[in-house]
Amino acid sequence: MRAINALVIYVVYLSNESPSRMACDLSCAGYKVWEAESVSEVLYLCENDHVDAVVIGPDVEEQEFIERQLRQITLKLTDKTRAADVIWELSNRFHSPSSMVQ
Repeated sequence: MRAINALVIYVVYLSNESPSRMACDLSCAGYKVWEAESVSEVLYLCENDHVDAVVIGPDVEEQEFIERQLRQITLKLTDKTRAADVIWELSNRFHSPSSMVQ
């Protein structure tokens, strides 16, 4: 069981809307995704759970300021970012098996 969990990448998706299409797409690709609507939620999850990366949605203001507060790998999205782009970036950063990308 431990080996299976080692392959799972844990992501927090920070966005002003929940549920979000991006979080759903990441979950369908095999990532464990928590959705957060505030920086305090993200910080709580990072302190109390295993979080590999934080993805900041394009609708979140002050992305750079938030990124500086976090100690995790952080991806900042634009309006043109697609789920496939995020999946590709995460798979490259964490050397995920290519079978996760659909």
